[in-house]
Amino acid sequence: MKVMIYSFIIFLLFCGNNFSASLPDSLSNLPEFRNISWDSSPEKIKDNESSFFLQKFTGFGVETLSYKDKIFGINSRIDYTFKNNKLTEGAFIIKPGDSFKDDLLHLLKYLRNQFGKPEYRSGPLYNSDKIWIKENDYGSYFGPSYYWIFKDGFIALLSQKFEDDITISVLFAHNSSIGKYAENNGVELDEFEFSPARNLP
Repeated sequence: MKVMIYSFIIFLLFCGNNFSASLPDSLSNLPEFRNISWDSSPEKIKDNESSFFLQKFTGFGVETLSYKDKIFGINSRIDYTFKNNKLTEGAFIIKPGDSFKDDLLHLLKYLRNQFGKPEYRSGPLYNSDKIWIKENDYGSYFGPSYYWIFKDGFIALLSQKFEDDITISVLFAHNSSIGKYAENNGVELDEFEFSPARNLP
């Protein structure tokens, strides 16, 4: 989970934290992650998660439990991340390979059907000829990403590439804004900008 988190944090350098003033006053709460209440303990996930268990990770002040299952019809790793023994983040990690654009669009449509249009997007458009933007000289690129904002958190659909390895992530972050999320992971945000998500399928 932390590998995905750090890539996401670096990715935020191309995004923004000055969008919150334009959000509506009344927002709904962040949905539960796989029908598990936020602030649940690792023991509750172990008792309730029926997917194949992959591994446990502890470090950087968090604990992560990882499972394997099909999500939205796509093979995925499922990560539950805990701070102070409470569930604070959930993520689906997908390796699409050659089906990247199809899988990204499938996930975007699914999330839009569940939560409405995303409030913001960043990176290239998914149907752009140049779908990847170089992030650094070490083989990292970021692609189209979309954000749904809630009263007590956010959902992000993220895409990234390291050399030829492509990852799509659906991140649920509880009790956090995008700016706060970056700050808590050691990144100092400055003048970044999001684009309103318009003309989505």
